[in-house]
Amino acid sequence: MIIRSFKYITIIVMLLVLSNPASAFTTLQSGEFVGTNTVIDDDLYIFGDDVIIQGAVLGDILTCGGLVEISGNVTGDVLACAGSVIINGNVEDDIRVCTGTLIVNGNVGGDLLVFGGNVVLNKDANIDGDVIFGSGQMELMGDVGGNIIGEAGDVKMAGEVDGNVKLKVDKLTVLPGTKVNGIFTYTSPKEATIPPGTVAKDINFIEKVVHESEQQITGSFSITLWFIRYLALLAIGLLILILLPNRTEAVARTIPDGTLMNLVMGFILVIAGFIGSIMLFITVIGIPLGILLLFMTFAILYGAKLFFGFWLGNVIFSRLGRESKPWMDMVLGLFILSILISLPWIGFWVYLLITFIAVGAFFSEKKRFYTELKEMDMV
Repeated sequence: MIIRSFKYITIIVMLLVLSNPASAFTTLQSGEFVGTNTVIDDDLYIFGDDVIIQGAVLGDILTCGGLVEISGNVTGDVLACAGSVIINGNVEDDIRVCTGTLIVNGNVGGDLLVFGGNVVLNKDANIDGDVIFGSGQMELMGDVGGNIIGEAGDVKMAGEVDGNVKLKVDKLTVLPGTKVNGIFTYTSPKEATIPPGTVAKDINFIEKVVHESEQQITGSFSITLWFIRYLALLAIGLLILILLPNRTEAVARTIPDGTLMNLVMGFILVIAGFIGSIMLFITVIGIPLGILLLFMTFAILYGAKLFFGFWLGNVIFSRLGRESKPWMDMVLGLFILSILISLPWIGFWVYLLITFIAVGAFFSEKKRFYTELKEMDMV
């Protein structure tokens, strides 16, 4: 399930990257919010622990936070990365979300694209376009004007779908009153009970069969592959620690300082790296620079785990009251981190969180280092 869901992660990331960058926008900082009587005639970029939007936004919204709640009207797209996202208002265009929990109570004029742990479309929700998802649990209680395509552990349906439905699930529940006007295709270990008259066209059930021997082989292979990846990551981490010990420790020290700011900065820098690469590719003459920028972006994303793992190992040893050497911090930290990012469903969010924080900390440290050199008239 986790491996298959990465298709949807890729789709979300590419749509975030390929979205048109705003030529002008309004930015709100942590603690600020859009009140009920406020109208923002612009695209809105807002970041913080709690992002509350009660007024109207005549443009797109790009937001990152612990909780994102939109109760007003939005004429453009909503792009969000948050722990929880609640849509109570009306969004006239598309919604693209990476979240732990998504609850939709309002109307969406375009498509809904989401990767998350729990996704709920309540009975009052209405999606005019398609719904594409990868989640742990999905409740489709509202109406969908387009198609539904997704993968989840548990899917429950009760609304009306004008288009086709294509699902890959572990468990499917179709409640009385559900209406599908197109073709219903689903892959599952067990055939679901679908009330008569629910589907206007064909119902296609594809049984997912995994033999016990295959599960054992797959499990052994997964553990071996995980250990190989850990050793490879550790080898690179120890090499970086040998070549750049002071810089590695400096970046690690920056991680807990201004965590939210590091998270926001890391998110913006990663997206900017991908957008910059694509814009250079489009110019043709800038393809070599685009390749270089793309390579640097992926290198930074990979390296982010090293810095965070090093910091994590140091924190664990400190909490245990034990003295440690840098290589011990790297070994333990990367081991714990590798386990965390391999966990079902939450592993991706752990990876996303530590990546953005570590990338932000890396650039914060580079900025501080450059400032020190400048003060010493060395640059």
